[in-house]
Amino acid sequence: MGFDSDDEPAERSEYYAACPPSPHAWLYIAVDVRDMGIAKIGLTTKRTPEMRIAEGRTYNPFLVLFTTYDLARCTWGTSAKELADIERYIHRRAVFGTPIGHLATGRSSEWFRIHPEQAESIVDAMLAKRGFSVGERYLYSSYDGPDVFDQIRVSRMREIKTVYRPSLRAVIDDSINAGIPDEYYREYYNFLRAYHSRPQAERPYD
Repeated sequence: MGFDSDDEPAERSEYYAACPPSPHAWLYIAVDVRDMGIAKIGLTTKRTPEMRIAEGRTYNPFLVLFTTYDLARCTWGTSAKELADIERYIHRRAVFGTPIGHLATGRSSEWFRIHPEQAESIVDAMLAKRGFSVGERYLYSSYDGPDVFDQIRVSRMREIKTVYRPSLRAVIDDSINAGIPDEYYREYYNFLRAYHSRPQAERPYD
């Protein structure tokens, strides 16, 4: 696989060519609004990542999505095997650092001590380096330009990536409806306030 041109047709990985694509293949980043110093990086073959997060909310009501990647929309989709390989890669290579262990068992969780924006940047780069493509064109770009951010073609990444950055008013209203005191979500609120004040060029996926 070469990266000589942004218009170079993507090549299908021979390694995964025989693996049937999953109807639904998601990689997602979630946060606990009480602590923006940790992030949950998960993968699921459920129909939507919201369904997976809803399961997590049974034991953590402060869980919200931060970023999702719909890998089923990539050029040749994504198989359950490749999702499993990505998960192993994340943990074995300590891509996001050492996973936080479960308090009761010590077993590794899907939570890492990393700011979710840093985790998002790492995921973007990982997908590009693994040769993911949309419309038979690679996500990776070796050029500069208005459609390129951190060596990623934004218009292509937008086809699979969604960021969740609610308005401050929405966060306040949701918290009031849920009966959550403002001190519980202050870190999340402060992050969003700073995020929405950035220039649009620094928020390419809004």
